[in-house]
Amino acid sequence: MITVVIIEFVLPKPDIVRHIPRPTDLNGPGDDPGFKGGRIGFPIFINLIFVIIGTAIKMYLEWDKNIQHQKEVESQKSSAELHFLKNQLSPHFLFNSLNSIYSLTSQKSNDAPEAVITLSELMRYMLYQADNDFVMLSDELDYIQNYLKLQRIRIANNQNVTLLIRGGIGQQKIRPLLLIPFIENAFKYGTDYKGNTLVRIEINIDGSSLDFKCVNLVGNRKQDPENSGIGLQNTRDRLQLLYPNLHKLDIEDVNDQFIVHLNLNLSV
Repeated sequence: MITVVIIEFVLPKPDIVRHIPRPTDLNGPGDDPGFKGGRIGFPIFINLIFVIIGTAIKMYLEWDKNIQHQKEVESQKSSAELHFLKNQLSPHFLFNSLNSIYSLTSQKSNDAPEAVITLSELMRYMLYQADNDFVMLSDELDYIQNYLKLQRIRIANNQNVTLLIRGGIGQQKIRPLLLIPFIENAFKYGTDYKGNTLVRIEINIDGSSLDFKCVNLVGNRKQDPENSGIGLQNTRDRLQLLYPNLHKLDIEDVNDQFIVHLNLNLSV
């Protein structure tokens, strides 16, 4: 007798098939390798940002320090140049004035005592006021008038030596000894071979605007700005340092006359 064994395989229905997780699904969100990389990379990114910002700030501070140092060096250089230029003026004027007084005394002129008094007033101004950065415009004009008084005493034919000052003089200030080199230069070259002197000075003040004009005869001495004492270049340099973009200077030689025209803005 033969026995038959029947084995029946029963497949589950589709609606009860369970999802068998894959190996990668066994990890939670915190165990995702990509998520782990992001969690580690974010702090590094933040630190990198702080490093970049810190470096930029350090570079800016160093750049600003260099700029300030450069400005300080330029300021010291300008101050040294101005001190040098102004110190050149005083001995130059003193030597010229002493020569004038010596000429008067050698001639036994009665004007010699007045010349000495006038020179003492000029020297007092130069010693006690002209060393300041600014002086009152009225004091500077008094100084110029005393200078011309001394020159008139020295010059025999002085009828063509004139000074005209117009306008309102109040509390305006000016850099000391700024105009006198032009006037000195005019007297140095303003005498012809006959001994006639022509020096005409006009100063007009309108508020903070000063207009200066000096005309002198081109005499028997050849004009040499570069070698005439301190020279006119000295004053050009002072104007450039003291009144940058606040002045206009024109110098010309026309029909045997040397003309200096300066327009100066005193609102510094």
